[in-house]
Amino acid sequence: MDSISDTFGAGVAKKRYVLGRRNNEEQGLLNLGRYLALDGSAGSYVGLDALGPHCILICGKRGYGKSYTMGTLVEELSLLPEGIKNNIASLVVDTMGIFWTMKKANRPQESLLKQWSLAPKGVTIKVFVPSGSVKKYDEQNIEIIPFSIPISSMDGYSWCKIFKIDEVSPLGVLLIRVVAELRSMYDRFSFDTIMDMIMEDERADNLTKSAAENYIITASSWGIFTEEGVHVKDLVCRGYTTVLDVSTLKDLDVRAAVVGQISKEIYYQRLEARRSEERMLMGQGQDNTGMPMVWMFIDEAHLFVPNRNKTLASDVLTNEWLRQGRQPGLSLILATQRPSALDPEVTSQSDVLICHRLTAAEDINALESFRPSYMKENIGDSIRKMGMEQGIAFILDDTTEAAHVIRMRPRLSWHGGNEPSALGYRQEKKSGT
Repeated sequence: MDSISDTFGAGVAKKRYVLGRRNNEEQGLLNLGRYLALDGSAGSYVGLDALGPHCILICGKRGYGKSYTMGTLVEELSLLPEGIKNNIASLVVDTMGIFWTMKKANRPQESLLKQWSLAPKGVTIKVFVPSGSVKKYDEQNIEIIPFSIPISSMDGYSWCKIFKIDEVSPLGVLLIRVVAELRSMYDRFSFDTIMDMIMEDERADNLTKSAAENYIITASSWGIFTEEGVHVKDLVCRGYTTVLDVSTLKDLDVRAAVVGQISKEIYYQRLEARRSEERMLMGQGQDNTGMPMVWMFIDEAHLFVPNRNKTLASDVLTNEWLRQGRQPGLSLILATQRPSALDPEVTSQSDVLICHRLTAAEDINALESFRPSYMKENIGDSIRKMGMEQGIAFILDDTTEAAHVIRMRPRLSWHGGNEPSALGYRQEKKSGT
């Protein structure tokens, strides 16, 4: 059977389908799996373009391969040739605390990998966790790096959103005024500095000041906002995969604030880097040390870009990343169990849909409402034809205007998303679990 290098390496390539690409370029392909024939047999390999930016939506009910597939894409980016990989950085926003396991090789599925002419292999990753959660990981001997957001990067309106405070209430007005004044005076400041200015404010009453103090103390306890913070360039590195584990942040608004702030900084730094790259192409500069192209993976995406409400991550993800991210070279890969709970903008802007098994009518209808004109069959019918096997995916590719049903390849690295068993530890030996 053809190996991954035979299929996607430089030189002569075997027959395959290529998604997300119109030209015949042989380099920079991600091995997704193999085309599934009508009789259930494995057909040609299916590859995904990694040279250009993409918006990819991965969906499927629990246990059918959503997170597994996301991990496969991360693995494939890490396997690209150095000349391509060094122009890309991968960032995984981990809401479940399961992607740190990618450091380990997938030994439990070694026999399955052999059937695909593959071998277990861990991925070199950096795992960042909120500064206030470091002790929990140290106690389990999990190697991590502390991460925090500068307090000064958040304006008063953002703090009101996190605290669920009315912006025109006395408390909201006080926070917005104090934070705005501090941001005009200092590049960095602490929670203590905010409290000092609040207590010195002559326009607020003591009750409002006491309420503000309680909220500031709560924010300090989250362990994710600090005076200095961590620079986004430390989080996004050329040729590296970074996992940002936000699973210890219980407040969903806080998670969204973190993702929104990081996404915003990456976007604007990538715009700057893109200008430098254009100057190099014109022969007017040689600086290529800016931020590389970024692939950002977000699990449980409906928590960050929900259908009806907005979070502190909604605008930057939909406007800057989904609508405008192609020009600066930003790829966004969103995964969800509930397509119906996701902002419809995600579905309409995605150029690749990877759909595992779905059974809820509202979720299928959410995808059906954006069925492309080139697809003759209903999406619901296509999903039902996949059956109940784990790891099977229905894929829509807008670039080639084609639909495919494929069997995703097994993971090379350890998958941390398997369900536990009351019988004790057990690793399922199936692909796409």
